[in-house]
Amino acid sequence: MDNLDRQQEHPKLDTSNYIVRSRLWADRDLRHRNLGTDLIEHPHSSEILAEINGGKLLMVDSRRRNGLILIKGFHAEFAGPGAAVGGAFDADSQQAIPVGDFCFVCPLSPAERQKAFGIRRHWLRLTEQLTAKSVAVERAQMILTQFEQYFDSETVVQIPDEALALLIGVFPQTIRAARQIDN
Repeated sequence: MDNLDRQQEHPKLDTSNYIVRSRLWADRDLRHRNLGTDLIEHPHSSEILAEINGGKLLMVDSRRRNGLILIKGFHAEFAGPGAAVGGAFDADSQQAIPVGDFCFVCPLSPAERQKAFGIRRHWLRLTEQLTAKSVAVERAQMILTQFEQYFDSETVVQIPDEALALLIGVFPQTIRAARQIDN
């Protein structure tokens, strides 16, 4: 059997309709059928930041308990499930901290992109509501409570104090104090 026969038996697959996942323990990508969306999982925050700074509009997978804390110059933003990330919005991101079972999804249609923009605004408004409290330690307790209600407490413990502090405009020491109060 020559090469031409082999090519006819096994035609190249169109991988644009597959999920691509990468794990720390995996040397190769695993591909699974998924109705027209590309799912990109990243084990390292530097890889996530590279995707975001690449200018491509992505969104946080809405089918998982996950999110992304984007550290900007003087503040941070949380993008939860379904929220748009990347593109022109996050070009000024300096660090990306994945929370939970994190992965991206590439929105394919204008309707998906529009919905992702609305969801990003929703997450920003929720964070803004937490910052309405004038007492810093109350804001810190509220952000911890909100994250623990959505994620498990083991996940919240892994989020750096500095990242949570930048989300709600307090010092990292205030987050540490709120964690001790909760314990």
